[in-house]
Amino acid sequence: MEEVKWNYFQYRKGYDYPVYLRIRQDEATPKFLHLLTEMGFGTLSELEVRKIPLQRAHTRMLSIQSASSRLQLQINGPDLLDKYGSESLSLQMGMPVYTYKKVGVMGLPHSKTLWELAINSDIFHTDQMVGVRVMLIRFLSQALASEGVLCYWGTVKDGSVIVMKQQDSFGEAVVIDVNKKMIFSNGDMLKISPSLKIIRKDKDAGHSGNLSREDIIGFLSVSTCLLSFQGITQSMKASIYKLSANVAASYGKFEQTINL
Repeated sequence: MEEVKWNYFQYRKGYDYPVYLRIRQDEATPKFLHLLTEMGFGTLSELEVRKIPLQRAHTRMLSIQSASSRLQLQINGPDLLDKYGSESLSLQMGMPVYTYKKVGVMGLPHSKTLWELAINSDIFHTDQMVGVRVMLIRFLSQALASEGVLCYWGTVKDGSVIVMKQQDSFGEAVVIDVNKKMIFSNGDMLKISPSLKIIRKDKDAGHSGNLSREDIIGFLSVSTCLLSFQGITQSMKASIYKLSANVAASYGKFEQTINL
């Protein structure tokens, strides 16, 4: 049997996040590689791959390859249990399993380093690529939750964080690291400063004006990209509390935009 060869990537290499993914070289299409680069995953050399700290408690490695025939049936089948539109979260033999219909299925074994993402072998449509982006954000939010890193659907614009509903974000997300005082979005990064603003863009929000600190805490707590039976982690709660004390937040008028 021919040995499988992989391309390896690390999330935000310069910031030492123990979050990695690998994809089979024969399945690494230019469109997929462009998506990884846009989301902040940097290519690793052979030497860097050998130095991946697999024994580190919070290290997570996502292995991506085309789904088997059995998993193809699960990916293209009906949603089960918890329903989030095209997404579902279920327990299979005690392990959380996340499915994005017609896109992929991912196991989330929280106590293990290696996680697996099986992708639909026929991904051509734009909405399917948006689904891949959403799945990778779900992975990031799970992998970084124990370190208190926050993920929200939205973008960065004019020095402000724009938080919106998932269906309006086209899979684009903002990653906020309160401890490192950094914010990451597609192709951009921003330092957290005393002048940082968070704008809640919600198309059915009938409110205006600023949010109180209690409102900010509540909004940030329920709006994260983390999809989990346990809810947000204690370290995430601490980050939200700290962030709420140092930012201004307000409602913003919703305008339909395309981020692809």
